Amino acid sequence: VEKSKRKHRHGIYRLYAPIYDRFMAPSFADGHSKMYTPLNLKPGNHVLEVGVGTGVSLKHYPAFVKVEAIDYSEPMLVKARKRIEKGEVEAEINIQQMDAHNLEFKDNQFDHSVVAHALAVVADPDVVLMEMKRVTKSQGLIVIVNHYKEKKGIIGGAWNPFRKRLGLGKHVDFKELVEECGLELISEERVNRIDTHSRMLVCQVP
Repeated sequence: VEKSKRKHRHGIYRLYAPIYDRFMAPSFADGHSKMYTPLNLKPGNHVLEVGVGTGVSLKHYPAFVKVEAIDYSEPMLVKARKRIEKGEVEAEINIQQMDAHNLEFKDNQFDHSVVAHALAVVADPDVVLMEMKRVTKSQGLIVIVNHYKEKKGIIGGAWNPFRKRLGLGKHVDFKELVEECGLELISEERVNRIDTHSRMLVCQVP
């Protein structure tokens, strides 16, 4: 069942890839530009970005860090690689097609990890967040940016199945998820001028 869910999402994002940058990415721009600030990045830091998509976020990384950027959708990653080829990014970026439910990295490999507008569209957000926790060093930060509503309500509940089929994700209580995964919530803030429910959660690995 889970494989079929991932296959469905892969198919959806294959369709979105050609139009993502023009029609969808602008609504996420605020979150992408702000999610690196809490990391206080230093020379030599190694960062994991889960759900990099077409790579619209990559230009925000400083030249002195190394980034592993992954996504499940190869058509999206084709566009991300082109950004690097065109010299649109400064940092050392390595892009890989990978399932975030089973990260192919060692324990404690990264100084910090980030995930923007992707944790709600994966099949099992708890599994993905636990994997991010596993590969992030103790005291490292995990930054989550996503559309977030603590209580989905009647309308949210009715809209949920359609959101999932469209690849827009389901309603996830990220505060609850963070707690269940054993992470410490450091801060929460609104990051989108238009979407009042778009939030950035900064968490720390014990």
